[in-house]
Amino acid sequence: MLETISLREVYLILKNRMRLILAITIAFMIMTALISYYMITPIYQTSTQLLISQQQTEAGLDSQSIETDLQLVATYSEIIKSPIILEQVVSQLELGISYEELQEKVTVEIAESSQLLNIVVADADLAAAVKIANKTAEIFEVEIMELMNADNVSILSPAVVMENQTPISPNPPLNILLSAIVGLLVGAALAMILRYLDTTLRGEKDIQDVLGIPVLGSISPMNEEDIPANEPIAFKRREA
Repeated sequence: MLETISLREVYLILKNRMRLILAITIAFMIMTALISYYMITPIYQTSTQLLISQQQTEAGLDSQSIETDLQLVATYSEIIKSPIILEQVVSQLELGISYEELQEKVTVEIAESSQLLNIVVADADLAAAVKIANKTAEIFEVEIMELMNADNVSILSPAVVMENQTPISPNPPLNILLSAIVGLLVGAALAMILRYLDTTLRGEKDIQDVLGIPVLGSISPMNEEDIPANEPIAFKRREA
């Protein structure tokens, strides 16, 4: 049969093993901090924003032109990540990587019901990410006129190198917080395992549970000072 355990017993077990639990938690936090700050290469992210819009005429933009541009946004997002665009980026910037490797660094974000496209680039080198984002936008702006016979792409906001820009990963504070939670769970689980691997009989209840017999009596611990002076000598400690 499975042994049942009360919440009070769980609390007492965890309380008795609190030092172990805290030690494991602190160890997890320290290791995570060292890995996050010194071992993981930080990744930076930047973006170039494009506007998809027909050239405005004297009559202005009609609703049909805007609807057409919205439908083209999804198509353009796929073209941006195609080999015809990214292979030129690799060649012109002399990146020394393959088209597939560059494709993993480039993401195209589409704002819902918007004519805006964001070319997002993530790289360990912030300056390189800025160059890739801007060069991709420039090449796409030129190539789309030949591919789609349309001149409706303009660079709205180019990527720039910002001072003291924070990397998107790793996130040391978040990692340390998560490691603290994991450490507490691991420490608590280890404390429970050690308790159930310990077969020491610690009280009357343990004796009854293990042997299945009632306890008839118990002997309380007694110090020499507790023995009255008029008791038989057999109860006193022999002197050497």
